[in-house]
Amino acid sequence: MNEHLATSVYLVEPTMLPLVIFQSVTTSLKHGLNSSSSPAFARLGLLLCGPFGKPHEGLEMAKAAELILERPGMRSSTSNTIFVTQTFCYHWTSPLQDTIAPLLKGYQAGLEIGDNESACYCLNSRSSHLFYVGRSLDSIQKELEAATHVLTQLKQDGTQVFIILLLTTVKKRRGLDAEACDDIMDSMLATAASTRAFDMAVYVNLMKLEVFVLLQEWEEALELVRKAGNVRLVLPSAFGAVRFTFLEALTYLKAAQS
Repeated sequence: MNEHLATSVYLVEPTMLPLVIFQSVTTSLKHGLNSSSSPAFARLGLLLCGPFGKPHEGLEMAKAAELILERPGMRSSTSNTIFVTQTFCYHWTSPLQDTIAPLLKGYQAGLEIGDNESACYCLNSRSSHLFYVGRSLDSIQKELEAATHVLTQLKQDGTQVFIILLLTTVKKRRGLDAEACDDIMDSMLATAASTRAFDMAVYVNLMKLEVFVLLQEWEEALELVRKAGNVRLVLPSAFGAVRFTFLEALTYLKAAQS
């Protein structure tokens, strides 16, 4: 299915992602709608919201994707479509809190139809958004520990790594096993470098920057920002890119004041 092709292309050669999306949308318009159409329109919304800077037009594509889901025979794409629209589109025009319930619905829908991969993508996004909306660290830690167990059972190792990273960040912020948390993050960065997992490297740097800014370790934050480069190229439309931009601005502002 084209939605899985899009995910694979993003992980290997992200610059080709728009081509896959445009081809999928064009195919649907030319030959008619099928179960791959709703994720295709959702991903077009992703491009419009982030890289093209047109969030309101992107939101219209997200809504179009949801309308396609209501047609008969489209149930197999439910979880994947919800993952894309709620992770990459709606936060641009609505409170991030509003994505929490739909992502849980997407997770449950994925399990029901056997799309465990998309279900776990929804679970991962929901966990990240819970972190960003300011839920108590104690409650988030409990959810993340439960999520880690679920991902182990479903054998979703790739997604589990991101949950472990978030859990490590939460523990670091709570002052639990700080040195061990640093070792885990450094190990993840080393693995990302050796395997060319650029998405993992970006997320690790984002979490490290969260901690540096919270602890007001501005020199470390400035060094990280300079080395990380433009993460917005790697996190198209995700809230993480918005968050990094905010933390990056704080870091440079603090550097200018010193």
